[in-house]
Amino acid sequence: MAFAHGASDLYSGILPFVIFYDVTRAGLPAWCQGVLALLWYLTSSIAQPVVGAHSDRHGRWWYLPASVALTAIAISFAAAATSIGVLAACVIAGGIGSAVMHPEAGRYSSLLGGSRRASAISIFQIGGQVGYGLGPLVAAALLANGGLASVAAMAVPGIVAALAVGVVLPGFARSADLAAPRRTAADAGPAPRVDRVAIGLLVASTSLRYLTGASFAYFLPNLLVARGLSLTATGAIVTAFLIAAAIGLYAGGAGADRFGAGRVATAGLVLAVPPLLLALGTHGALTVAALLVGSVLLSVQNAPGVALAQTLLPRNLGTALGLMNGVAFGIGSAGVALIGVIVTRYGADAGLIVVSFAPLLAAAAFVVAARRPQSVTPFRT
Repeated sequence: MAFAHGASDLYSGILPFVIFYDVTRAGLPAWCQGVLALLWYLTSSIAQPVVGAHSDRHGRWWYLPASVALTAIAISFAAAATSIGVLAACVIAGGIGSAVMHPEAGRYSSLLGGSRRASAISIFQIGGQVGYGLGPLVAAALLANGGLASVAAMAVPGIVAALAVGVVLPGFARSADLAAPRRTAADAGPAPRVDRVAIGLLVASTSLRYLTGASFAYFLPNLLVARGLSLTATGAIVTAFLIAAAIGLYAGGAGADRFGAGRVATAGLVLAVPPLLLALGTHGALTVAALLVGSVLLSVQNAPGVALAQTLLPRNLGTALGLMNGVAFGIGSAGVALIGVIVTRYGADAGLIVVSFAPLLAAAAFVVAARRPQSVTPFRT
């Protein structure tokens, strides 16, 4: 599941470079990049809960490999698009594939994790984080050469992942009885009460965490280049910032299974603030080290948040992951535009300082959600 997630999210990291490459090559205005990014955001993120609800009821094992293959082929073909219409169609198709993959793979990961659900979710998320972090490097290397051979090479990781999952998944789907319809005998009784307030607070907490991470990913180049770093060095630091989050993803899952989701998630969020602020007030190696520590601590919240949401929605595991990975990611990413206004007016330092305090609000929201009486897994003090 982690491999499939990583292969699919590789194309999320590739896409911004593909859009930039195509729009620049065609001589189109920069606003076209924003419109295409919005199409990706609407199809790949906002649609996830809808797709997850369908998957919980009617999904089949082949949805997963098919969705990974669709994203790989669509985004790779986008690099050779000859018109803005074809490019938009590729972005939408790739986004639909991503929207199908996340709830489906997240549902399997949760079920395969058994009693260690948060650890399983963290391993699933690590795959996506590494793939997303490698995307810019892969895109830059392949697009520099151009041509149909590069387009074909770009599709290879996703197609290989789809084939691997297609071979392996049916076997353990049957062994875990995952190929059965989503409704079981236990579902014959009355539906459990859904704590919408707790779910909303978890989505808000995750949105604020995404806002912080995405703002640093987007505006660190502004900050570091202004301090005199080369574009190559800046790109390496941003890639390291993204990939370092994988450590926090695993630590959050393992820690939540042992110490409780509430305690681990809120500790990570609160402790992330000092190193992020330190990175903005220092220079050189200390800045890089502080950024990496901040990235690790910030990502600790991910797996506990998804695990708690799935606990609150036990019959809708795909929907829960769609809310936490899709809607929360979309809201957080959209908030980057507001940080961009601050950066434009007052500079990257000011914008990133403001967003560095967002994890404190995220921690408060998580604490309240975990203490709700409807939460099956209570907050541990």
